[in-house]
Amino acid sequence: MEFGIESETKDFMVERNGKRFIDLTKILPERLPSGKLILWKQIDEEKIEIFVDKHSAPGGNPKPIRIKRFIEINELLFEGLGLRFGDGLKIQGGKKIVFGFSNTNLELHKHFLKFAKECLGIDSKEFRVALTIPPVLSDKIKELEEKISRELRIPLENFFTARILEKSKQPIINTKINSAILGRVIERMFQSLKDILLNRTFSAAFLKGVIASEANISLRNGKLDEISIGSKEKPNRELIRLLLLNLSIFPNKDKEIEGQEAVLLHGLSNFRKMREWNLVSLHPEKFEAFERGLKGFKKEEFRKGEAKLLILQSLTKSSKNITQLAKELGRAWRSIVDHLWVLEDLGLVGRRRVSRRVIWFITEKGKEMLKDENALEKLRIGLPRKKSNH
Repeated sequence: MEFGIESETKDFMVERNGKRFIDLTKILPERLPSGKLILWKQIDEEKIEIFVDKHSAPGGNPKPIRIKRFIEINELLFEGLGLRFGDGLKIQGGKKIVFGFSNTNLELHKHFLKFAKECLGIDSKEFRVALTIPPVLSDKIKELEEKISRELRIPLENFFTARILEKSKQPIINTKINSAILGRVIERMFQSLKDILLNRTFSAAFLKGVIASEANISLRNGKLDEISIGSKEKPNRELIRLLLLNLSIFPNKDKEIEGQEAVLLHGLSNFRKMREWNLVSLHPEKFEAFERGLKGFKKEEFRKGEAKLLILQSLTKSSKNITQLAKELGRAWRSIVDHLWVLEDLGLVGRRRVSRRVIWFITEKGKEMLKDENALEKLRIGLPRKKSNH
């Protein structure tokens, strides 16, 4: 896996056999909020035990945890962190001191537990399960528990008493390890890896987890209409937008209605780019809806401003004449000319004559526009008056 310039080796990373690993001992927090000093010791060749100095501060002592010392930096790690980013369990105040996952979909829980096992060395048998079920299923609790236990390989004795909730429409599964130490170690690891998210492969892996847990796929008249990625906190939405832009996916303006906050995605070109990066693959039902919605497009469709965006993207690869742009984008020659006039007026493209042809190129200002998370909004500009000598 090539990490690229944006993810050079950090002081907490080690390299073995061409792979990179996090050395957890280099990123452990010094103390818990209680003041307890955090310590560690080697258990075997693979694992360490993290615990607290019982005498370093008053109060109770959290249970020690055993985890891999060296954690490989790979796609599964970022998929798991993406799932946790979306539906990771939290406590009051939003601090993740519980390590776990809450969702209705068993396949996502399986993937989260795979991440815990293969990346962190934490077996599914160490997790506990809390079920919330609708009243209509209250007489099937035992059957549900047995199925979940079998599918997730978590012993039945690790199940809390199921809770019945009137508002619940389907069973909600919480798989968790109550550990003030583990939750903070995983959070510290995630914060340490944020720069590495700029590696496009890892951007895609992380977004897979986020989309699987937080995205809503909306179809209209049989075709994809909107994908919304819910996230209440603005800094989280900003991270999602940054990673989408890193994959050349251009989100619309955020939805900011209280209780419905989300990053919004529209347009066939965005949906195709999402398929190219396989971003909707982890959640079976969402993937089926996404693929069905893509097939609903019978012809090329562009959002307002999108053609200008596609022209800029094309010109970053190479300078082109109008005929080449029209062929590549599947648009009429006249339409390409009109959009180029607008882009030229904005200083985003330029032209030069080569022999008898006019060749168009992207300017530095145009390249900066492509880095702008609101590029599509800014390019929603009407066509200029007629020009000549173009």
